[in-house]
Amino acid sequence: MAQPGIKNFIPRTFLAADEIAAFETRGYHIHEALFDAGEVSAIREACAVVCDRGAYATGVAPDVVYWKPGDDPLAVRKIDNSWKASDVIRDAVTHPRLGHIAGQLINAPGIRLWHDQYLYKPERGGKTVTWHQDWAYWQMVAECETVTCWIALCDVTVDMGPMVYLAGSHKHGLQPLPEGISGEEECRPENMDGEEVVVTIKAGQVGFHHGLLLHGSGKNMSEIPRVGLVSHTISTACTYKPGQHHFNEDKMKEQPTIPKPGERFSGPQFPMMWSSDK
Repeated sequence: MAQPGIKNFIPRTFLAADEIAAFETRGYHIHEALFDAGEVSAIREACAVVCDRGAYATGVAPDVVYWKPGDDPLAVRKIDNSWKASDVIRDAVTHPRLGHIAGQLINAPGIRLWHDQYLYKPERGGKTVTWHQDWAYWQMVAECETVTCWIALCDVTVDMGPMVYLAGSHKHGLQPLPEGISGEEECRPENMDGEEVVVTIKAGQVGFHHGLLLHGSGKNMSEIPRVGLVSHTISTACTYKPGQHHFNEDKMKEQPTIPKPGERFSGPQFPMMWSSDK
């Protein structure tokens, strides 16, 4: 990214052995700022242009738009693959900083973007998001070599409906999908131990979590919107498994070349973020 301040901002992306070990034990890693104030401002503005104004600088629409101007102002605003509509968003969610850290956390040879997700939880709005695992919704990815990177675009405090991780829950394997992911009540799986870790972070920081880690969030009870941009990532070793529908499958099939079952993902639907070969 070529945003204000970037030349003087060199974030740390090499992880210490104890950080990787902690991720293996807990299923999450919260990193110091990977985006400076100028970058955060530019990314947030680009997201607002796409979501609030429905303007697509690239001329290409996001893959899925769950909220548009005129919809319920208290509902969560959610858009998938807005990177297609904005070069600024593309540069953020495919940034090698994210890929390098994700790659180290799961010992991957490289990292691709699975899809991005813009999330805006309005002040005094949103609903409870019950405990769930990201990979449970991505079963067309055969291997759970996936990491979610949650980029904070504002300071997230405890009253803003922050994400909550259930530490260590990724070790219990794949859980049944919840009946509904968003509503009024939480639904914690039975006999599931683990500390509930409230993810209160500063703008520019990134929370990384394993694809099997149970997590959720509450309503935003503050007077300030909670704004984040998510980069869902997969290892370059991940392969295609048909079965559970996902919008990525539809978009993937529009490509000139399509992986066969058991073949690795490739092509423009899944941009490269980082490779250990470089």
